[in-house]
Amino acid sequence: MLRFTAERHDGHLQLVGAVWDFLVRDETSFDGSQWHEFSNRFLDALNQGLTGRTKVKGLGEGEIIPQRDVELHLDRRGKRFLIDISLCLRRLAQYMSVTLEMRLEWQRMMVRTRELDGQIKNMFETGMETPDGSMFGGKGFRSTWQEGCVAAATALNRFPENQKGEDYHGDYVAPMIRDIGLCMAMGDTPKDLITAQIGKADSIMNGGHDGSGGRDLHIGCFHRGILPPTAPLPIATVTMTGMALAAWKQGLERYHLACIGEGSSSSGEWWEALNLAATRGLPIGFILQNNQIALDTPPINQSNVELWADKAVAMGMPSWTIDGSDPAAWHASVATAREFTMSGAGPTLIHVETMRGCGHAHHHDDLYLGAPSGTPSGYVNRDLLSYWEPKDPVPTHRRLLLDLGVSEEDLIEMELDESILLKSTMAEIEAMAWPQPETVTKGITSIHDADSHQDHLFRLKGNAINLETTSPLEVGEYSLTYAQSGGWTYSRAIKQAMSDIADRYGDDTMFIGEDMEVAGAFGMNVQLKEQHQDKLLDMPLCEAVIIHSATGAALSGMRPMAEIQFGGFAALAHNALINNAAMLRWRWGAAVPLTIRIPLGARTRSGPFHANMIESWYANDPGLIVLAPGTPQDAYDLLVEAAALDDPVVFLEHIGLYGLRGGLTGWGDNINQKVDTTSVNEAIDAGESYKIGKAGVIRGGDDLTLVTWGSMVHLAKKAADQMAKEGVEIEIIDLRTLIPFDAKTCVDSVCRTGRLVILQEGQWFGGLGHSVQGRILEEAFYALESAPCVIGALDTPVPFSPPLENHTIPSLEHVLKTLRLVAKE
Repeated sequence: MLRFTAERHDGHLQLVGAVWDFLVRDETSFDGSQWHEFSNRFLDALNQGLTGRTKVKGLGEGEIIPQRDVELHLDRRGKRFLIDISLCLRRLAQYMSVTLEMRLEWQRMMVRTRELDGQIKNMFETGMETPDGSMFGGKGFRSTWQEGCVAAATALNRFPENQKGEDYHGDYVAPMIRDIGLCMAMGDTPKDLITAQIGKADSIMNGGHDGSGGRDLHIGCFHRGILPPTAPLPIATVTMTGMALAAWKQGLERYHLACIGEGSSSSGEWWEALNLAATRGLPIGFILQNNQIALDTPPINQSNVELWADKAVAMGMPSWTIDGSDPAAWHASVATAREFTMSGAGPTLIHVETMRGCGHAHHHDDLYLGAPSGTPSGYVNRDLLSYWEPKDPVPTHRRLLLDLGVSEEDLIEMELDESILLKSTMAEIEAMAWPQPETVTKGITSIHDADSHQDHLFRLKGNAINLETTSPLEVGEYSLTYAQSGGWTYSRAIKQAMSDIADRYGDDTMFIGEDMEVAGAFGMNVQLKEQHQDKLLDMPLCEAVIIHSATGAALSGMRPMAEIQFGGFAALAHNALINNAAMLRWRWGAAVPLTIRIPLGARTRSGPFHANMIESWYANDPGLIVLAPGTPQDAYDLLVEAAALDDPVVFLEHIGLYGLRGGLTGWGDNINQKVDTTSVNEAIDAGESYKIGKAGVIRGGDDLTLVTWGSMVHLAKKAADQMAKEGVEIEIIDLRTLIPFDAKTCVDSVCRTGRLVILQEGQWFGGLGHSVQGRILEEAFYALESAPCVIGALDTPVPFSPPLENHTIPSLEHVLKTLRLVAKE
């Protein structure tokens, strides 16, 4: 108790010591009820001892800070102190309640971890022969001297026998990349852990397709409560915070434990996770493990905190420090944190002092510790090594078991069993097949696989082209109509879609983002506020935590809808979208039913950072479905259908189309429509796809194909009407789904017309239009009668001033000039 007080509240050392001595006196042992009664008396006495602080001479009765007087301020500080002391008392109780059976399990798991470390180190050094005849040793992340983390699992509600496909109802952990002991204690197997790190066919990183493993080197077993980590390390913590958000929102009795090292605790996303968890009081605990070095960077170059536990102070959550070489301290701390959090008191942070007794991974051992030859000599701090080596938890805990009466024979037998288990596991993995290369394309999203090299060659040879296609529309016929009266604006269609989504999914959905609970930046949440106030959730102003936490909620089975307020702000969530949400299905077959609404676009006079057209950002990183509706009907249909998909969907809604100017667009046009809300919902009820992945032909023509999306649909219509007067009939294709886009509809049209123009609002260079054009040309090049082209905005940021903005983006005049040139050829 005094050590903890010195660590966290040294100003109260005298008070704590005096009260303890007064109350304990001659008592030397307690049973459970006696300890509980003593703890209450101890806390009451401490509280009484705090009352005199407000009477310190010279303090006066003024404010400590604005709107907080002396009494209120000291009362709040005193309550935090008493919470910390009560948690210390509970940790003492949990520590002294540890059983011999627990310790035997910990020892077995620590020995298994050490044996596994040795086997994968040997695998790395000797390698396994790959199909091309080369030797490959995998990527082994080891945890030498850090095996004590196995004891965290015994404090959790776990189901180590749960099978894939079965519902999981236990607690979740987000381990670090080297926490293999914690994973095994939760129920992961040596076979799965090693298979992942060598990349064999039976790896769990198979995209949900048996035999398609080897896609990622990371560990994890989600059906047993283990969230697979990622190379950008904070992703796991902030995703787990999203899972805790879902549990909190749905009232589930589920605890979440997120682990990170001292290096990654420098990441802004880790701080964002702590901030959200503390703000909402989520059922999660954080572990910050000081490894004494982050790959090659010492702690002194990471942070200036006195103790790593101090990082929690800024977030208003309790924290404490433990010795990571003591498994019982791990167990007691996690048990206490879980008990505290599940009572509704909010999250905690456990700082673990430990040392990594090996390199970052196998390939790093010689650089870190030094090679046997002496070159390199190793850069590890030898004084630290000398301090931590005697604290190695495997032998030290073994000696404790002997002191507690466990026989040497029983320990030797257990160690032999684990050695046999790991050797037989390695033999099984040696015989396991490598993945077939062609399996890598499976399961990019639920609606498409990636094209193969053979697909590209097939198209290039002209084998896929069909010159006898028929347009669904007659020349000059439109499928796009506007309502002169009684129609919905684009924004009203989106509002109604969100309301209908809330009706359909009930408590399984929530709408999260900035400024959500009042109305939203454009009043888009007014209808939701009136009908589903409980489903709106304000988030901290951190785009990354919005998307990461929404991803975690989706992994938990919810169907969240997140909003990023403006297009340019999505850059702050790029890691969350690309390295997290987009990859989960392809990595391990996870369903991620998440929709991300992003308002954006020009003719809004909002300037840079707001109006950015960002669709091309997501073209090079597969896994997201990207939609860009241009009409009220498509906005409704695509949003409702997006919410039904088990994929992350980016929904790009154009602010200039909202109808904020008396029902007119930023171009001054009426694009209102009478919206059919029945057809898409009937398709979803029937389990059928509707519009996502399918382009729409909105005007028939036989002279030129104009492919476009979003706001440019209406500009394309104006241009086509004018060109028709000049004798040129243009077929307009609205992609609607940008990724993956419907290439067949575009290719078929170009084969009919012989000419191709892509019209995009985004900047010309690097815009998505070039990728769309390239895919079409790969198949339809020899059907062309003139050079294709892309029309886009100038290669500048979107400017603010109206004359500048109008000049930057494609205008009707510029589009017409381009169409005339292409048609003339």
